Amino acid sequence: MSEYKVDYFSKYYFYEEEDFLEKIEDGNYILNQIKESNRFDYKGHSFKYTKFGNISMGDTKRDVDVVIDLEQNKITINGENAHLDLIYKFETKELEDHMRIATRISEKTDDISCLLYVNNAQSKSFIKDLEYIKKIQEDRMNKR
Repeated sequence: MSEYKVDYFSKYYFYEEEDFLEKIEDGNYILNQIKESNRFDYKGHSFKYTKFGNISMGDTKRDVDVVIDLEQNKITINGENAHLDLIYKFETKELEDHMRIATRISEKTDDISCLLYVNNAQSKSFIKDLEYIKKIQEDRMNKR
């Protein structure tokens, strides 16, 4: 079992404008704000238009605890079980002092894009653990 402290963990939810107004509290207010400035921070979330014309709602947490249990094929983020869809998306980019990992996370009602920023001191072992989990996911997919 490996324990990590991830500097930033961001989840991004994407909405068409009509769905956004139905699903998001204060949707009209937020929509008016992002139409003026293209980005608006509100109640702990960041809202903006994407290059595809839909709306993204970002939720970023700092200093997040991530536990990867290779024996159980289990990932826990801040004490909650998480399923990272590593076979569908697993992109890494080395930054000056961090490694950025882009993937998807499955939640009960949605598949959500997410970014994890891991400091360079622990990024190699973190990515190695994720690659192991990805291989298990691929093996399970191929057995179907």
